[in-house]
Amino acid sequence: MASDFLDKLAASVSRTTRGVSDSLRNMSDKSRINKDIAAIEHELRSRYQEIGEKYYGAAADNPDPEYAEMFASVRELLDALDVRRRDLDALIGAYTCGSCGRQLTKGAKFCPYCGTGVPEPASAEGDQSGVCKNCGAALAPDAVFCAACGNRVSDEVIHAEPVSPPKPLICPNCGETLPADAMFCAICGTKAPGID
Repeated sequence: MASDFLDKLAASVSRTTRGVSDSLRNMSDKSRINKDIAAIEHELRSRYQEIGEKYYGAAADNPDPEYAEMFASVRELLDALDVRRRDLDALIGAYTCGSCGRQLTKGAKFCPYCGTGVPEPASAEGDQSGVCKNCGAALAPDAVFCAACGNRVSDEVIHAEPVSPPKPLICPNCGETLPADAMFCAICGTKAPGID
């Protein structure tokens, strides 16, 4: 009798264990499938976005009439984004490289990413307010250049050797252009040239 009870108990435990094991396997399978679905949906959204951006870039000047309204709204948003970025740049004293489009820090004379020289502001006239138009630093009354950023603030002729931009650092592993003060490549992690 005790043997029958133990046999029934063992069979019941075995069925319960199989049921729990099957249930856990199903939950694991569901989780894995849901994760795969989310990854595929994310990749699909990225591809749609890439297609849309490429189509916009190719047809921005002459959009299909069916998409003209959407193109106009994108153009308005891009213009608004550009204005706000310039507002932020002015607020933090930074600006964007005209060659590669990356953000430059206040006082940069060359882009650390592509090596392009940063142009002087359109007006080379002296700043009557005593403040540098480029970086906002206070100027000495007879300043020709801003002491903070090196921007020319006077029409006075200066005879000096031309300055050539420093050669940009190139990652020896992946070829990425690195900032002049980079110690490692941000893409692959390789040490920058000249770092021991």
